[in-house]
Amino acid sequence: MAEESTNLILSTHKAADSGLRILLHPLVLLTISDYITRHTLRQHEGPIVGALLGQQNGRDISLENAFECRLLLREGDDVILHDVWFKERLQQYKDVHKSPALDLVGWFTVAPTSGPQPQHMPIHQHIIGNYNESAVLLTFHPSTVLDGGTVGGKLPLSIYESLYEQDSSTAQGAGDGDKPMQVDGEEEPLKLRFRELPYSVETGEAEMISVDFVARGGGNATAVDATTKKSGKGQASQAPVGTGKGKEPELKKQVNGVEDSSFLSPEDEERMCDA
Repeated sequence: MAEESTNLILSTHKAADSGLRILLHPLVLLTISDYITRHTLRQHEGPIVGALLGQQNGRDISLENAFECRLLLREGDDVILHDVWFKERLQQYKDVHKSPALDLVGWFTVAPTSGPQPQHMPIHQHIIGNYNESAVLLTFHPSTVLDGGTVGGKLPLSIYESLYEQDSSTAQGAGDGDKPMQVDGEEEPLKLRFRELPYSVETGEAEMISVDFVARGGGNATAVDATTKKSGKGQASQAPVGTGKGKEPELKKQVNGVEDSSFLSPEDEERMCDA
């Protein structure tokens, strides 16, 4: 049973051997959460995939911004990036974020807590082969949120780097005497693996204020929307049903009153200024 649950695309090396230091900014978390929520509520089909923007200074990689990606379906049900669209969108972000200059440092998707899956390989190989050979992968774990596993402040996500190492199946076959005969000078095949990395959340005061403002704005918008719907239902039930001549001016006045209520009268403006 233990062998069946083993993720064959995870590296057996420890994260301490890497030396990479990941700095995760709150804006990335907010963007991913918003994307997953909209994708779920609108019942969109297809995987959730997005790009991670940040900076890489030596062994330090900061994840500072993110955006969702458009995908294409290849033969064999493999999903890859819409490359033309992706290059254009990435350049737009680079043009906007010039100080400090942000670049593509990785990508994100959803995955189980056991780690990345084989279907994630085509996108990752495309990114490291065409954009950034040291790109990281951030996986969000919706199952952890649904199961209430976020208690204690642990975020429902994992971050991985990729590396090439000897195929574990070849190494295991050597012990069983099943290893194929190797030709002199021929190197053993290497497989792309993922290795989990430690990370820390880092932010500045200005960023926290912005994130808090966006979060509060979302809550206020929900409250206003609910109040508007409730108010609309009440007005609809109180609207006159009759169509007599004497009631038309009254109905028209009421409708105009609703439209005009969105503007402040001079008295209201003066009262607000005095307050």
